Amino acid sequence: MVKRLLAIEDDHLHHLIIGKIAGNAGYEASIATSVENATALLHQNTFDCITLDLSLGDRSGVDVLHVLAHLRTRVPIIIFSGTDDAECQATVSIGKSLGLNICPPLAKPAGVVELRKALDSISAMAES
Repeated sequence: MVKRLLAIEDDHLHHLIIGKIAGNAGYEASIATSVENATALLHQNTFDCITLDLSLGDRSGVDVLHVLAHLRTRVPIIIFSGTDDAECQATVSIGKSLGLNICPPLAKPAGVVELRKALDSISAMAES
């Protein structure tokens, strides 16, 4: 069974990186490049995991968290962003206050190895 990952990311290089890591971890990756694109994909599909960049052009990844809360999603959400640690932690708090399944945040680009570990861990939990 193929697992589905939604990577919400507006940078093309990071699309490629996340797609490669996801594929190696057994996920089929879909890419959303904006809040609007992510919203449309989330309304049309189901996903097993979501990666979320916090800087999406002129919008924030926090906007996506509100969409996810409205949809009552319980899939793991990995914040994978180049923003500062304080902003990541604040976003984690917002996500948790919205009742979302927020994983520990990972910093770009150094968190590539950690992203693979996180995806492997999520897969293992889903299979048990």
